[in-house]
Amino acid sequence: MTTATKALSQMKKASKLTNRAFRKNGPKSYKKGQGALLKVLHVSGGQASSRELVERLSFDRGELKNVVRKAERNGYVTIEDAEEKRTYTVKLTEEGEKIAERRCAANSKTAEEILSCLTDEEIDQLNAITEKIIVSCKEHGAHGKRKSGRKHRRSRRARR
Repeated sequence: MTTATKALSQMKKASKLTNRAFRKNGPKSYKKGQGALLKVLHVSGGQASSRELVERLSFDRGELKNVVRKAERNGYVTIEDAEEKRTYTVKLTEEGEKIAERRCAANSKTAEEILSCLTDEEIDQLNAITEKIIVSCKEHGAHGKRKSGRKHRRSRRARR
């Protein structure tokens, strides 16, 4: 195993364990996607357009609509028509705001606990190093956006 392979393997392992720590220590009332939606809305001042959410969450429009509908059924958000065509505005309800605040607080606490083994200087170095890696990945064609599912590709083929 090369040094580079070992370093990236360690980084991948750290990422997986970090994600597990966030899931373990965060609020348990989230289904896939709703927690991320609520967090983005909370940070955005309680509302955002569907176009902004697609961009920030890296969901396709269909995925976003499903997550928003589930969050609406759970009483976390409301959906309103926007002035632009083919878009809508998603707003947090009081319940959604409470849950988003709890999630953000839990995430901050977990992040502090995970990085408590590092000094402030080491955290700054970690941020600089990971930013360099992100830039390098993007230069090599990895942009972090999800690809649409196979069902979309199949339906295009069926049309031919």
